[in-house]
Amino acid sequence: MTKVSVVIPYYQRKEGILRAAVLSALRQKTCASVQIIVVDDESPITARRELQDVRPDQPDALVIVEKKNGGAGAARNFGLDHVSADTDYVAFLDSDDVWSESHVERAIWALDNGYDFYFSDFYQLGQDVTAFIRGGRIRVEDHPRIHSSEPIYSFSSNMVDQILTGNILGTSVIVYNFKKFPDLRYPEDFRNAGEDYVFWIQLASRSRKIAFSSEPACRYGPGVNLFSDSGWGTDKYLTIQHDLIKYKKYLLKVVPLTRAQRNVVSMTLRNHRMDYGRGLVHNLIHNRKVSPSVLWNQIKLDPQTFLTLPLIPALLIASRFRRAA
Repeated sequence: MTKVSVVIPYYQRKEGILRAAVLSALRQKTCASVQIIVVDDESPITARRELQDVRPDQPDALVIVEKKNGGAGAARNFGLDHVSADTDYVAFLDSDDVWSESHVERAIWALDNGYDFYFSDFYQLGQDVTAFIRGGRIRVEDHPRIHSSEPIYSFSSNMVDQILTGNILGTSVIVYNFKKFPDLRYPEDFRNAGEDYVFWIQLASRSRKIAFSSEPACRYGPGVNLFSDSGWGTDKYLTIQHDLIKYKKYLLKVVPLTRAQRNVVSMTLRNHRMDYGRGLVHNLIHNRKVSPSVLWNQIKLDPQTFLTLPLIPALLIASRFRRAA
């Protein structure tokens, strides 16, 4: 029997969110063995409290493991470390998202037919139009249909190009062949941005065949938002730009990329440096302070960022003139 392990990193401040996600995984219409691994990342509301009344049909269908808080990437890695050796496929589900009942079965069909990883369309937070349609970054008709009755297609473009220039993936709709990629992990030093993109790019670059469903299989929910309090003029904004710069530098250093892909990454790296510079100048002018640790971390990571500072005043003035025009 095919076995699918579902890894759910968990950190929430409201009750009921995790329970909905877990129940959506337990209610999958599939003959496969599904084991859910919830990783409690020192959540204020514990996973055991949230799931105390959830009783799966099989006693080993729900496993709760606990770890010191380290962020979503580290929590997913901890979950992957607890995936049993007899697992065929791994799926990810964030703790504030819910699946449709057919998600796992469609993924299994694709992976059983030789595809290395599978994804689907989904609904982003508060949306009634799917991510594929809203983003306009994929034309389903450009990809060959591979199932006679289900909306499952073979992805015929270059997925690394797709991620770098117009991403269509979401963590909660990815299922992949764990036996083929048992060592694949998230980088754990990206706490605020980039760790999921690195994982997707590594998975895509190592996969021979990729399948997807055009039918949305997941609805994103209103859980803890990593980007809350990260607006313009905050230290959190600078921290996020810091991790985006770190992510792009990581790609250039570690991930095999074509020349065209490296050019794309280098261009976005320059943009993130400028965004960091604009945010820094704004903080200094309007807030008259920036956390010393935020500045020091950026100096250690990327001194080139600070070469953009002489350009920032002119850019800010030009931006004001455009808004006034």
